[in-house]
Amino acid sequence: MRREIPPLRLLTTFEAVLRTGGVQNAAAELNVTQPAVSQALRNLEDHVGTKLLDRRVRPAALTEVGRILLQGVSSGFDQIGRAVDHIKALESADQNIVTVACTICTGTYWLMPRLAEFYNQHPEITVKVSTTNLIPQFASETDLLIRFGSGDWADGESELLFRERLIPVCSPGAMMRLGNGDLAKATLLHVEAEDECWPRWDQYLDAMGLSGSGQRNRTFSNYVQATQAAIAGMGVMLGWVSNSSDLLRQGQLTVFRDQPLFPDGAFHLVRPKRKEAKAAATTLARHLHRCVADVSSGK
Repeated sequence: MRREIPPLRLLTTFEAVLRTGGVQNAAAELNVTQPAVSQALRNLEDHVGTKLLDRRVRPAALTEVGRILLQGVSSGFDQIGRAVDHIKALESADQNIVTVACTICTGTYWLMPRLAEFYNQHPEITVKVSTTNLIPQFASETDLLIRFGSGDWADGESELLFRERLIPVCSPGAMMRLGNGDLAKATLLHVEAEDECWPRWDQYLDAMGLSGSGQRNRTFSNYVQATQAAIAGMGVMLGWVSNSSDLLRQGQLTVFRDQPLFPDGAFHLVRPKRKEAKAAATTLARHLHRCVADVSSGK
């Protein structure tokens, strides 16, 4: 059974009188009149059914019952204060957590390398990356999407991040075996993609006026698997430059045929509608835009 507790206003006044050293100081702190403070003390005594202050002395002193109540009130206020501090700390921590949703390949090959510098500059912010084989969608905790397409989506507000191009890539070893970039001799590495916006080998071959017959084919369930297969020398993949650029620079991949395909879509940062943007999410978005601008300017 819940115990009967005096009104919080009366307990607050009682604690303020004892903490500040008198009715006058308590009245100033609580922004009320001295008679209001005195009345609150009498009402509290009526509520507990006994005297809390010995008014026969000046200044009034606590009775034994008053000391018991003050100990309980002070302890309770301390616990409430710690609870509020804890809540504020949790809220502050949540504001410094940014959840980004993207495809597995974008998260692995484009976003992760760019988070290292971000963490160096903003160690107080945590970025959670949620990946999928499908088109990334908003969940309740999502702050940003990195999504490929037209940018005209009803579920969010998009801003262009970068335009893309695709180019055949393979391992240096495969390049030595296959020679001059003749795709007719190559094993083509395909990715199963449900997003119709994603270009495929048949689109590349048509765009380049090349034959789509004669090649051997291997198919993988996601881009990361196909990339690892290309690095291992299993064949030639149609590489998204955003995801392949670091691997090309590191020498793990090389350009097999220097004829890019420019898709209709582009990569966008998408923010959820009807959700106030976190300052940390805005900071991350600025960093990603700056990474793109640095690459465009040759930095």
